[in-house]
Amino acid sequence: MKDYILWIESEEKYRNRLLLKCFKSKIPVLETKTEGKNFYLKIYEKDYAKIKKFWFVKIRKSGVTGVLLWKEKIKLHRVFLLAILLGLILLYFLSHIMVSVEVIHSNKEIRDLVRLTLKEKGLKENTWRKSYQEIEKIKEEVLSEYPDKLEWLEIEVHGMNYVVRIEERKIEEKEEPKTSCNVIATKDAIVKEMVFDKGESVVKINDSVKKGDLLISGTIKKDNEIKDIVCASGKVYGEVWYQITASVPLEYTEKTRTGKKRWNLRWQNLYFDDFIFRSRLKTYEEEKKEILNLLNQHLYFVTQYETKEEKKFLSEEEAKNKAIEEAINKLNSTLEEKEHIIEQKVLKNEVNNSTMNVEVFVVVLESIGETQEFQENQIE
Repeated sequence: MKDYILWIESEEKYRNRLLLKCFKSKIPVLETKTEGKNFYLKIYEKDYAKIKKFWFVKIRKSGVTGVLLWKEKIKLHRVFLLAILLGLILLYFLSHIMVSVEVIHSNKEIRDLVRLTLKEKGLKENTWRKSYQEIEKIKEEVLSEYPDKLEWLEIEVHGMNYVVRIEERKIEEKEEPKTSCNVIATKDAIVKEMVFDKGESVVKINDSVKKGDLLISGTIKKDNEIKDIVCASGKVYGEVWYQITASVPLEYTEKTRTGKKRWNLRWQNLYFDDFIFRSRLKTYEEEKKEILNLLNQHLYFVTQYETKEEKKFLSEEEAKNKAIEEAINKLNSTLEEKEHIIEQKVLKNEVNNSTMNVEVFVVVLESIGETQEFQENQIE
């Protein structure tokens, strides 16, 4: 075993007496030095028990090294270290106890079915947290038991909670093919494009139609006689007109992040919801992550991003352009593939109560056809 050393501090006047006593007691002296009124002696740690019995010499340990140093530190702070150890054991225990199982799905019957099945397999409240391999095995077993009901299942561990997300398997019912239907107009428009593979067209390009008008007929006629009845299908595009409005304030407040951030802890329960430490930021946005969830007690780690607010001003021309842009973007978000704006024109713009109000006339190329089934006795 390696010998560890330590320094012994005494008063200078006991120097010779101490050295003589060490010699008689066969205590090896490794090094000596004098600093002011103090005399220092370096010895092996194993000999400390002998030298501390010298009643005629006042001795103080100094510069303790090796194992003895750690022994003394542990002895000095034993209560604190024991509390930390017990806290870590308790934290480990609590972090591995699952207090809830949350099954997320809109269908209560499916939720109850999955919750009961998981409980039978040992995945339930107030139990020891299962390993990743055990969770994966349970997932496969549940999916194999209900292949006609469950399409997909995921079990996530969030703190002390299981969160189960499921997707129900939808069995598509075979839809009987329609045998007799027309394509009718869904809105007032001017026909601009028409493509169909079944049925008979009753309108032409540039014809004006109203909502409900027949566009493609499923009744095939020749010489005013019905030769066949089919389910008409096709795409009809027409010019549709809109008047849309938008409002933009000339003065507004813009919030931006400064780049500064602080960290905090938030404690939340039924009666309390606040930060543990005082926030040093006046205005901020926050992002939080749950780190503890026990008996309706929630602890979050929060990152606070400092923000500043700045007043911005728009000229009337800038506000007008912004309002037009917002109106057009709003309309564009409703359009499907191939549909687009053909023309736009500002009808009116005015400032009222520091707000720019704009009215825009827009011509849009849209799909205006809709399939509608009919009975053969309704032909006339």
